[in-house]
Amino acid sequence: MDTSSENLAIAIGKALGGGQASAYNATVFCQGLNHQMSYAVSVHPRAFMWSAKELPDGPTRTFDPQRLIIQTDGVDDPYGLSIERIPFSFPEAVQLSFPLSLPIWGRHLDDYHPVGSEVRGSDTTLLLRHRVDPTIFGSFTFDTESGMAKTLVTPTTALKLEREARPDNGKYDFGFVAGSGDPDLQNRLRTDKNTQ
Repeated sequence: MDTSSENLAIAIGKALGGGQASAYNATVFCQGLNHQMSYAVSVHPRAFMWSAKELPDGPTRTFDPQRLIIQTDGVDDPYGLSIERIPFSFPEAVQLSFPLSLPIWGRHLDDYHPVGSEVRGSDTTLLLRHRVDPTIFGSFTFDTESGMAKTLVTPTTALKLEREARPDNGKYDFGFVAGSGDPDLQNRLRTDKNTQ
């Protein structure tokens, strides 16, 4: 474990980048003290666009970045978000996609702060120390090259993101398509079902 401030700063910078700017789909596993859930997520991190469907057949939550509203199955949640609350109010299903939403950076209200880093294979892990009780630790792991988050583990929370592989079949993957209007637009645009 490297605790030098220079290498820690480099690792934090890569982690805060949050991965590539391109859209992607993933499965996210979330475990807390009283719950264990999994979600199918579609994310475009740079545009703050996301949707998260609780698996196997639960509700779908989405974020409308134009109106700053989180919706559940197309219905606006009863509260709006301000610029200051984004992404702090994002649900755990998409927190790994938006690293600033995680309470691990040593900010005023964060529970943890990074104290060391370790590179192992293609991954970098940040060792996290609890802000109030220095005997409590956690870890945040991300892909070293891309900065894409993979896991967050603390004594009370476990989040794991498994990104879907891009299609390698000669077809184009335009990623996440969102907006107001036709909710079935993405399905109708898929060439493998409608044309050939």
